[in-house]
Amino acid sequence: MRWSHFWLCCLTLAVTAIANVQARQVVNHVDSICSTWGRDHFKTFDGDVYQFPGMCGYNLVSDCHETYQEFSVHIQRGTVDGNPKVQEVVVTINDLVFHMTKGVVTLNGDAINLPYFNSGIQLERNAVYTKLQSKVGLVVMWNGDDAVMVELDSDYHNRTCGLCGDFNGVPVYNEFIHNNRQIHPIEFGNSQRVHRPNDDCEDPYEEEDQSLEAGKDPCEEFRSECEKMIHSEAWSSCASLVDPAPYTQACVQDMCGCGQSTDDFCVCSTLAEYSRQCSHAGGQPPNWRKPEFCAKTCPFNMVYEESGSPCMTTCTLSDTSSLCEDHKMDGCFCPAGTVWDDISQRGCINQAECQCKHDKIYNSGDVYRQDSEECVCYEGRWDCTSLPSPATCAVEEGSHVTTFDGKAYMFHGDCHYILAKVESKDNASPKFTVLAQLVPCLSHEFDTCLKSVKVLLNNDKNNMLTFSADGKVSYNTQVITLPYHAGDINIFQVYLTLEQSYKNKTRGLCGNYNMILSDEMKTPQGIVEGTASSFGSSWKSNTNCQDREDRLDNPCSLSVENEQYAEHWCALLTSPTSAFAECHAMIDPEMYHKRCIYATCNCGKTEACMCAVFSSYARACASKGVFLSGWRVNVCDEYTRGCPESQSFSYKLQRCQWTCKQLNSEQHSCTSDFLPVDGCSCPEGMYLNDKGTCVPMAKCPCYHNGVHIQPGKSMSLKEQHCVCTNGKLHCRTWRTFSATCPAPKVFVNCSNAGVDELGVQCARTCRNPASDSCYATECESGCQCPSGLLDDGASHCVKEHDCPCEHNGVHYASGTQVPYDCNTCTCRRGTWECTEKKCPGTCVIYGSGHYSTFDRRTYGFQGQCGYVALQNKCGNKSVEEPFRVITENIPCGTTGTTCAKSVRIQLGRAEIKLTKGAHSVLSLAEGPVIEYTVRNVGMYLVVEASIGLAILWDRKTTIRIILEPQHWGRVCGLCGDFNGDAQNDLMTQGQMVVSSPLEFANSWKVSSSCADAQATADSCMVKPHRQSWSRLQCSIIMGVTFQDCHKKVDPQPFYDNCVKDSCACNSGGDCECFCTAVAAYAQACNEVSVCVAWRTPQICPMFCDFYNTGDICQWHYKPCHCFKTCQNPHACNNSIPNLEDNHHSTTKYNCHLNDDIYNTTQYNCTDNYNTTHSTTQNNCNNCPDNYSTTQYNCPDNYSTTQYNCPDNYSTTQYNCTDNYSTTHSTTQYNCNNCPDNYSTTQYNCNTNPHCPDINYYS
Repeated sequence: MRWSHFWLCCLTLAVTAIANVQARQVVNHVDSICSTWGRDHFKTFDGDVYQFPGMCGYNLVSDCHETYQEFSVHIQRGTVDGNPKVQEVVVTINDLVFHMTKGVVTLNGDAINLPYFNSGIQLERNAVYTKLQSKVGLVVMWNGDDAVMVELDSDYHNRTCGLCGDFNGVPVYNEFIHNNRQIHPIEFGNSQRVHRPNDDCEDPYEEEDQSLEAGKDPCEEFRSECEKMIHSEAWSSCASLVDPAPYTQACVQDMCGCGQSTDDFCVCSTLAEYSRQCSHAGGQPPNWRKPEFCAKTCPFNMVYEESGSPCMTTCTLSDTSSLCEDHKMDGCFCPAGTVWDDISQRGCINQAECQCKHDKIYNSGDVYRQDSEECVCYEGRWDCTSLPSPATCAVEEGSHVTTFDGKAYMFHGDCHYILAKVESKDNASPKFTVLAQLVPCLSHEFDTCLKSVKVLLNNDKNNMLTFSADGKVSYNTQVITLPYHAGDINIFQVYLTLEQSYKNKTRGLCGNYNMILSDEMKTPQGIVEGTASSFGSSWKSNTNCQDREDRLDNPCSLSVENEQYAEHWCALLTSPTSAFAECHAMIDPEMYHKRCIYATCNCGKTEACMCAVFSSYARACASKGVFLSGWRVNVCDEYTRGCPESQSFSYKLQRCQWTCKQLNSEQHSCTSDFLPVDGCSCPEGMYLNDKGTCVPMAKCPCYHNGVHIQPGKSMSLKEQHCVCTNGKLHCRTWRTFSATCPAPKVFVNCSNAGVDELGVQCARTCRNPASDSCYATECESGCQCPSGLLDDGASHCVKEHDCPCEHNGVHYASGTQVPYDCNTCTCRRGTWECTEKKCPGTCVIYGSGHYSTFDRRTYGFQGQCGYVALQNKCGNKSVEEPFRVITENIPCGTTGTTCAKSVRIQLGRAEIKLTKGAHSVLSLAEGPVIEYTVRNVGMYLVVEASIGLAILWDRKTTIRIILEPQHWGRVCGLCGDFNGDAQNDLMTQGQMVVSSPLEFANSWKVSSSCADAQATADSCMVKPHRQSWSRLQCSIIMGVTFQDCHKKVDPQPFYDNCVKDSCACNSGGDCECFCTAVAAYAQACNEVSVCVAWRTPQICPMFCDFYNTGDICQWHYKPCHCFKTCQNPHACNNSIPNLEDNHHSTTKYNCHLNDDIYNTTQYNCTDNYNTTHSTTQNNCNNCPDNYSTTQYNCPDNYSTTQYNCPDNYSTTQYNCTDNYSTTHSTTQYNCNNCPDNYSTTQYNCNTNPHCPDINYYS
């Protein structure tokens, strides 16, 4: 029997090895690795090396601490050419079973292709190993031959069983000595057998070797040869880290078992294992393999090395040294001076040969041009130059606005509004104003239609172009028009394009064109609004119009049938097989998909609104040079099925189509330099009427708000009588008014008005004191303030210097100050005057991949790798104080739903890792020393660096990164570049701005071996049974609970994310996903000074009572706690916003000042204080009055190093006693509870053991 002579020496060697391992725990990870190799050798987590020759299926390691087994690893050996080889490895993680053989890998019985990435599990195969890595804390590596290695997180300490032992850090016990009884390795191994159905495998027998008893070891003759190899000078760096004795013994046993065989296996397997253990311990094993001895071959031009980083440098990922968390290992690597070609898979190449990838592969030197930049591929990166290009503002589907700077919002108006107003571009160019008339649609009162657009040249209402929804252009030539007709619905979309010379010159609904997204919603009064309704209402041109409110209802909730219809057809926008897929890389379809669902439900089950969104997406694609065709197949095919007689259909129509309403234009011509559109066209000389028919001029009707008036017919329009003549309504007013007005307002009668008087429409108001935003052409009678007084917006008349200001729907008296970010705005004469300090930027990452960049661009991305959220080493530039933040999603169960995040923060030469609710600190190989602190603030763990960086982590899925203005424009990553311009936030690591969040985010992964994330289906579509529950729960965001915040922070995106995440959480974490989403909106409200106590015993309760002891109730939930800290005891820390908290309510002890280590039982106010803190920061007098050395951990002899309290209280500083004696106990005299001006005469501290009862520390 080949396993019968090893037992005695094996146990002796194991104890020696483990002693060294324990001394090296801080520098290596050998004690977290179990392995098996060669001729049945095993090394346990605790360092025991033994031999077990079983050929059945055995449990190598499993989680056996609880009744539910989270994972297990089973192996089975077989014999190949007389040598034992591992034939199969079975890894079970929760309900996933991976069965690995040399040729096939199956998952739950079905064959899968490698690499496999899903549910937090990565399974890949390289030239040497098959590697399975799971975020539960498990790594399994198999060389496809004889060796298997398992590495576990320390969380499983003392929780495992199997051939790898119990992982308790104690060798021999309890594996081979149990209940004071010595256990033979054969007995131990047999006890780990996995019994399978119809398994007739036979366990090995325990046998005693007579030669060992006689003191003779028949294998001893091989020892000298093994020692010569393992103890050679080449292995000296390993011998100092890993005891070579067990591996020498294993080598002896291997050679002995092989007999006279010359097979390399007899020696190579143990040398390879010793080499691997040396790498795990931090050593550098030699390249001991030779072409004639244990040689390994590699694919391409790679070379085999015994110890190298598995995170290879590639064409797309160059900075791997500080990003890689994987340990060094043996394998195939690129030769020095080359990188792996991860684009074309050509092997190892020089960096100069690297290609670039965008929509296709580009060679070095190739040029890629897009609308706003020209990029040259250079050594795997893009070198891009900005090109002068115009900016476009769009109003689509009547209510969806996209500004010049790229901000998209929804506004349901009912008035004329200023889209863009230019006071002066330069001395030679005219001023202009563009107005849009938004009204409720005739047949769909809950939707909004764009009825007309007016362009005022030189801001002169007598020099006005008017474009109507049906295509009519009055006074001058057509500039832009895109009418679409379907039944009774008129859908009108307008695109306003400006050259770059207009930057910083515009204002209105289209924004200010300054390439800064955060101030896009600035009102005429000079302050930034929080919601679209208050912002849009501020730009109405007619003061008689009512301000609009945000619509918070979901139109799809009114009809399940409409919702199903919308979801089915709108899915074409995101489908990878639809006609729209060609454009996905250029224009992200997600926003258009949401708009399509909303518009289609609003319009009932008609195609009209849905097709308008499809058309909007097609136009956006055309602006990027992608001309879509074929998308009107089986949907929106009214015209493709057959244009009206004499018309033809085209997807690229660039000739204007005159309509009946354009007959009164002075110039019957139009330009053709606009983007191609799709549609049917009439021949020259004919005009398109409302039925899509080409008719002569004499037969053109008139139109008004969806009503058709035949030629020569009349209609009553409000207070006017109108007659249709040649397609134009000619109207006269007959309205009468009551002359009674509330004082002090006076009645203005247009019957007595002069030529230039326009009545109440253009009356001076506090919102528009110069009356320069009124562009009415006809007078309107009514009540208005008398001369010298202005309407304040609340129907009162005031003097101009008393005009209030408006912000987020609230009126503020003149002189009032309100905060905005880090600035202060003061109301003066109806206008806000704001300070202009640069404020810190905040990047928020929460839930299942919701991102808001520093420049406030939002997008969604769900990836399973680690990704660079932020770094200051961008492109080829060098930095003196490098920092980087890396985030990674941690899924719950096997569904892929994110239940937590891990964060790696690299600050110079230190790395702080936040995971599983705690933090750890690692030392990097190089870099400067950057000071930082780690502390608990409420529910958050906060890392603050001295370089102007703070990271707030809620210990679950929410991360907030705060950057000081000094880093403006100097960072990159998933959080954007922090330069104010959200349109370039999606810049890849290769330095190209892209439109697809997927392409952008995949470029920032930290490991090239991790697969790119793919587009994910809507979670509510995948799990429709979750949708109703999710919408019901998430409706709290849109309801009365948060109503005070709705005017300051738009709830719609938070609600959408809440529903999406709640649908996705279907296997644990249901409420966690929901609560995180609601907490994200609550925190956004908190940061604009709206505190919402939204948690209840039924909704996401906060169990504060857990921290209370006995009958003392000192811990309470605070939804918006301003944290006074030991560093800043008198005011809130400005760098950290108000946060949710389990708050200690006592005012006597001020223990809430301790923001470093807060022990809820003992109040350890100064326990484990960071030694870098100063005395003024960590004053011991913040501890309770009954301060004791045992309970509160402040010793009698205060150490200035540890606690920063003086050894001897001086009369100057504390004045407690003239000469404080160290023999006195702090319990007896408690002098640190006395005020600074404590007098021994007054309070007699020498005779009275305690200070007077004063409220000094409250």
